[in-house]
Amino acid sequence: MEIVFSGRRISLTNKKINRLDEFVFEVSKILERYTDYVVVSGYVSILFGRSRGTEDVDFIISSLSLETFERLYNDFLENGFEFINADDPKELFEMLIEKQAVRVCKRGTIFPNAEIKLPKDKFHLEALEGKLEVMINGGKIFISPIELQIAYKLYLGGERDIEDAVFLYEIFKDHIDHEKLQYWKSQLGVEEFEL
Repeated sequence: MEIVFSGRRISLTNKKINRLDEFVFEVSKILERYTDYVVVSGYVSILFGRSRGTEDVDFIISSLSLETFERLYNDFLENGFEFINADDPKELFEMLIEKQAVRVCKRGTIFPNAEIKLPKDKFHLEALEGKLEVMINGGKIFISPIELQIAYKLYLGGERDIEDAVFLYEIFKDHIDHEKLQYWKSQLGVEEFEL
C-alpha cells in the first residue's frame, strides 16, 4: 500500500480492500447524501494498515433535521442496513439529540456496526471542520485530522489506543503539523506523552 499526503487529501493506492473497508464505504456514501461526516477513532489506524480488529466504526455527523434524518434512516433500510438501538426513526433521532450514539449494521448481523453520533465537544467539532479526504481505489471517506486523532488516542489511554497513536505518528510524522499535535495534546492533557 502506498500513502500520498497532499494538503487536506490523502491517497491510498494498492490497498487491499477488506469487508470492514467495504462496510465503511457503504455507510459513508449514505451519510454524505444527507450530512457532513467524519470517521474517528480506531478505524483510522486500521485504514492505514494497522493490523487489528474492531467491532464498530465511529462516525461524527453534523446536525440535521428530523425530516432529513428520516430520509437517511430510510436510505439505510433500503440499502440492506438496520438500526440496533431502535426501529423508530423519531426515537433514534431523539437519541442523537440527547448526545447518544445510534448504531447501524448490515441486516442480520451485529458486527461490524457504525456508531453514529452528533458532536459532543470541541474535539468532535474540530474533527468535522478540519476533516481530511482519503481517496482509496476511486472511493473516498473523510477522517479526522491526523494531529487530533493521535492526541485523542493518547487521551483515551488504553493500550490499543496508545498503539494506534504511535502507529499513526510513525506513518505521518513527516507530514503532520507538530505544533497542532502539541496544541491538541495540551488541550487533552496529554502533552507530557512523547512519541
